[in-house]
Amino acid sequence: MPHRSLRRLPVVLLAGLLLCPSGWAEPWAPGQGPPPELQLPSAAEARQLEALRQTGSGQGQRERYLRHAHKLLNRFWNSREQPRLLFAGDKAEGCGVKRVEHPMAYYCPSSKELAMALNLRRSVRSARGKSDQDLLLLDLAVLAHEWGHHVNREQGRGPYRSNFNLTVKQEELAADWRTGVFLGWMLSQGAIGVDDFTQTANLLFEMGDYERLAAQHHGYPKDRFQALTRGIASQLTPGQSLGPWMVDTQETFSRPLRQTQKDKLLGRRRYAVRRFEIERDQQIATNLVGGLLGAASCIWGSQQQCIGMAAQQGKGRAEGAYTERTLSLYCSSGSFDVSDDDFDPQPIDRDGKGQAGVLMARDCPRG
Repeated sequence: MPHRSLRRLPVVLLAGLLLCPSGWAEPWAPGQGPPPELQLPSAAEARQLEALRQTGSGQGQRERYLRHAHKLLNRFWNSREQPRLLFAGDKAEGCGVKRVEHPMAYYCPSSKELAMALNLRRSVRSARGKSDQDLLLLDLAVLAHEWGHHVNREQGRGPYRSNFNLTVKQEELAADWRTGVFLGWMLSQGAIGVDDFTQTANLLFEMGDYERLAAQHHGYPKDRFQALTRGIASQLTPGQSLGPWMVDTQETFSRPLRQTQKDKLLGRRRYAVRRFEIERDQQIATNLVGGLLGAASCIWGSQQQCIGMAAQQGKGRAEGAYTERTLSLYCSSGSFDVSDDDFDPQPIDRDGKGQAGVLMARDCPRG
């Protein structure tokens, strides 16, 4: 994000800074997805949204897509009141904002307004080489996150609820969890594929908070990714097929590869796998002012926030991404090997992701 955007960053304001914790209801048990009384939209509606993403490009297409998604999210969460969706150039009425402009992405509870004015190619380094269709899924995730704040206020914060000492981090993680619930439902309906989801998750990780010293810290990228996948897992089950892919664990997917003669001789099975990895050895320098999904600027925040944002500039941050690997499984020896890592074949129980054990239990003959 350009440094000059610092003065406009309220902007990426988190509803968590504005909400009051009193009186929030908890209508369902944490970790079980949407409330049981929720009347989910149909798979056809989810696929209609995806079909719209694939047709056309440009700002007009983006607004049409997000308006359609806005209505779908309202039905998905069975919200009592649909917020007013604003785009760049629109007039705003609440939270001290008069006109919506980049990089604004926020939910304002007092006016029930939800703004979507992030220019993702200007704000997210890895977004610059992506197509308009690719970035619409990231826009959808941001919209679902801001909707999460609205639903948190209406229906509670699910597994991130707390009766006392509400923190911005709890509110943020709850919104991330709700984002995961919605995207998990889209995956389960066949509306989006595993490759689309993992690419979008990679971009979301890049949008997290780093090294924040202030009390308004929104959660490190790993915290927020785990909240996202916790929401995803509420909608998917291990062993579930998603097109050619299969769900293995909360954050891993696999697709069996055709067994070659060499595979038969070695007694191995091979899989294309998607595994989320956090790389800390080659941290990259960052000059981000704050996490795009809800940072508060010095205009809106306290002196402590300003210190926190200033202190974080130039610090390194870990890179996190779903990797595209090949996993080799050796049933006879109970070992596995993942391509492009620094390790030779290892015992199954050494897989910190738990994926190799799931694949062995599923596919290796028992005798």
